[in-house]
Amino acid sequence: MSTRRPPISSQSSSYAAVLAGQARQQSPQSAASGNGFDSRNSSNYLSHSSGGLGPDGQQRAATVPSYLAESAFAERLASKLSTAFNPPPTSALGSSSSTSLGKKPQAHRGLAFEVTEHAPGGGDDLTNYYLPSRWNEGDKSQSIELLSNGMEARFTGPAKVSESDAAAVRADRPMPPQCGLFYYEATIVSGGKEGLIGIGFCTEKVSLSKLPGWEQESWGYHGDDGNIFCCQGTRKQYGPKFNTDDIIGCGVNFRNNTAFFTRNGHHLGVACRDINKGKLYPVVGMKKAGEHIQVNFGQKGFFFDIDRYMREEKAKTYEEINRHPIERLCPPLDETALIQALVSQYLAHDGYVDTARAFAEDVQNESRALDSNSGRLGMSCLDPKGDADAVNRQKIRTAILQGDVDRALKLTNVYYPGVLKDNELLYFRLRRRKLVEMIRKVAETEHEDSYSRSNFNNGSHDDYDHIMDIDDPVNTGTGWEKLDMDEEETNRLKHVKKGLDAAVEYGQQLRVEFSSDTRPEIKKPLEEAFSLLAYTDPRSSVLAHLLDEDGRIADGEELNSAILVSLGKSSAAALERLVKQSSVLIQDISEEGGPGAFVNLRNDYLRDTY
Repeated sequence: MSTRRPPISSQSSSYAAVLAGQARQQSPQSAASGNGFDSRNSSNYLSHSSGGLGPDGQQRAATVPSYLAESAFAERLASKLSTAFNPPPTSALGSSSSTSLGKKPQAHRGLAFEVTEHAPGGGDDLTNYYLPSRWNEGDKSQSIELLSNGMEARFTGPAKVSESDAAAVRADRPMPPQCGLFYYEATIVSGGKEGLIGIGFCTEKVSLSKLPGWEQESWGYHGDDGNIFCCQGTRKQYGPKFNTDDIIGCGVNFRNNTAFFTRNGHHLGVACRDINKGKLYPVVGMKKAGEHIQVNFGQKGFFFDIDRYMREEKAKTYEEINRHPIERLCPPLDETALIQALVSQYLAHDGYVDTARAFAEDVQNESRALDSNSGRLGMSCLDPKGDADAVNRQKIRTAILQGDVDRALKLTNVYYPGVLKDNELLYFRLRRRKLVEMIRKVAETEHEDSYSRSNFNNGSHDDYDHIMDIDDPVNTGTGWEKLDMDEEETNRLKHVKKGLDAAVEYGQQLRVEFSSDTRPEIKKPLEEAFSLLAYTDPRSSVLAHLLDEDGRIADGEELNSAILVSLGKSSAAALERLVKQSSVLIQDISEEGGPGAFVNLRNDYLRDTY
């Protein structure tokens, strides 16, 4: 039985559905390549960039580059956005930058995706998760002019003549260590004769009157000599010189606190080490008039294959994790026996008794075949042994999953009479579920009948037309077809009306029963359920999500947990608690970067791969 894997995806998949509640929009080039596309070779790219307030005071979009698409950082950003904002249903596509830089062919890396948000209603740490998105108009030298909404920077003079003096500009936000890796690229629109441009990063304390790397807490790669400057002008030969049309990338790896640079898609190696000095901002410096750069913080495709680099760094993290034994977690169980015990206890805990027994038998048979003592040792503490409560809970859960709320309520009162009395909100939730199921049944009945009538009206009745021509040669409409349709329509209307009347009557009972309860967790859900009755087809209404059958699963789990608590047991299975604890620990150790920032428990281990 395989118990571990470093599940590294071969390509970035979009997280736009999580961030925006919608499918990611791609160009034909992107879809064909499978790896995104260089937006400089396309007329369209996602027009908004990373979060922040624009000149009009409206919240800009939150852009996540493709190399972070499957990261835990992107998940946490999505969660914070969904909590703090009310996102619109779509995200717009816009035209490319006003400056054309299509002089370099190829480049194929991932497309950024985004969700436009409104300004938050309250303060939290959401802004700490936004990525750098443009150069900062309020954090630059006077000799720097910003163009294209902060995506381009140009030196306007006067020229700096000393070796260290220059004019610089920082990005609007620091690079969050929680993302694990941050990378951006700057295209040299014009480098002048000497290429006196420095590209790198620094803290907010650093002066903007020098090229990056000439002061403490500042690092930079310089175009005139190809040297790396790491704090206070300490220089070393690093890479080739760069000038007009070159594309220089700068990456900070928070896993090992190193930085690297790229030139025209080629990785130049580790440039700096031990860079964990606080909040780090992308920065660029220039010295001569006419020097001009355009930046890409992830809104467009990158020239360097940053997605592959991310996968490699992620693989190193999982290799490190897999080197640590887990036998000490639950002695005397070994790794395999522990995992088997967790799975079996999860199945029994959630009421899947038959599945738990079948799983136990399979493991026992496998252990006998392999003559494995560890397997038999593990099974001695996980065999469900006919748990009567688990059987009862399974019956209740099955009834809810089938939409038979009345049966679930009856069984709960028979087996566990105190549960619903002690859990008023749960009782209300189940009563509301019954109303929703009644409305669903009416809507489905109407849908099935309208589908049949639609097929008839769309030409599936040619044979009947021929028969009617014989029985009713003048086509007066009094043939058998009309009589049958009238009878069918009458029966349909009676059936729908009966179901609708029953739903309305039940809704009135709920209104009377909970009329004195003004708690928002009761009042609002009840009003939403009532509103379903106002739609001709609630399945296509703005409240259609209430009819989603996933709601049955959530209600079933809530009732199962309440029953377990009433029995003095944990409301969550050991495996669920393990996942929750691991998630919290991973987030905690990744706040300052480190290997934890490259681990996504949900996406890498819990995602359904079928």
